[in-house]
Amino acid sequence: MLVRQLEEELRMRMRGPSIEMQQQMEALYQENEHLQREIAILRDTIKELELRIETQKQTLQARDESIKKLLEMLQNKGMGKEEERAMFQQMQAMAQKQVQIYCS
Repeated sequence: MLVRQLEEELRMRMRGPSIEMQQQMEALYQENEHLQREIAILRDTIKELELRIETQKQTLQARDESIKKLLEMLQNKGMGKEEERAMFQQMQAMAQKQVQIYCS
């Protein structure tokens, strides 16, 4: 009798998954879909941040070049060391403010 019961139970399980197993599978599918959406959002966010970083790098490089050109112009004009130092400090302060604005 026990063998027949086991065979019957085995046949029942082979016919289709149990309701509990179906619920577990559905929960797993839903979690997977949720995680896939989160991954897509994170990838988009990373791309956007990388673009912003690249833009900021280019902006800072352009400002560095401008500062270098201004310093060359000042040196070629023969300004005094004190005036040159004050102008350089002023340009550095402006550059730092711009960096703070972009980082905010």
